[in-house]
Amino acid sequence: MTLHWDFATLADQLGAVVNQVEADLRLEQAVYGLDALTELQLQELLAAGLAKHYEVAREVHYPSTLGKKLSHRQRCDLVLTPKGRPLKIDSAPVTLFDAPDLATPEEGLWLEVKIAYQFREGGLRHGGYGAQWRSAVVEDLRKMEADPLIHEAGLCLVVFNQSREILEKDIELFENILAQKEVLAGFRKVRSTEILDRIGHQVCTVALWPTIQR
Repeated sequence: MTLHWDFATLADQLGAVVNQVEADLRLEQAVYGLDALTELQLQELLAAGLAKHYEVAREVHYPSTLGKKLSHRQRCDLVLTPKGRPLKIDSAPVTLFDAPDLATPEEGLWLEVKIAYQFREGGLRHGGYGAQWRSAVVEDLRKMEADPLIHEAGLCLVVFNQSREILEKDIELFENILAQKEVLAGFRKVRSTEILDRIGHQVCTVALWPTIQR
């Protein structure tokens, strides 16, 4: 399948968001850094940054779950559509104030955004660091792969760790796990930013993989 979304450009844009926030935190001499934010807060931060370039929908139900109770429908973290063409939300009633040219699920880029921290507050090693790379992420990718109305999708992994060397080894391990689980993913795009060491993290990295829809 030919990809219509430019993952290299998207990686640049995500990297720029992280760069700018880190620069702002340094300027204000903030006590807490990016790595003090929760996964939800970081997702919101990235969504706000991407809104300069795209329409961004948050926590969108997977299209193939239409008809199920809303509480039983699984959701995707972010869906990007072209600027000026917000995503048609299937659970929202049609109104006179809807944009005239809503984008369909097939036109959007569906992104799962996950965060991994090597350390936690106090500089202690994060007990879940390894697990954050494995089962939950793989299951999210499988959900996207299997949805017939999702034509383009990807994984955005934001990693906080000690060095680029550790990062490279961890990403290779993660890709081996994807291969073992038979999750189809394209070539990764990686953008790293050096961050002020507050709890042991010196690098914040955005790693982006396009998934190959079955």
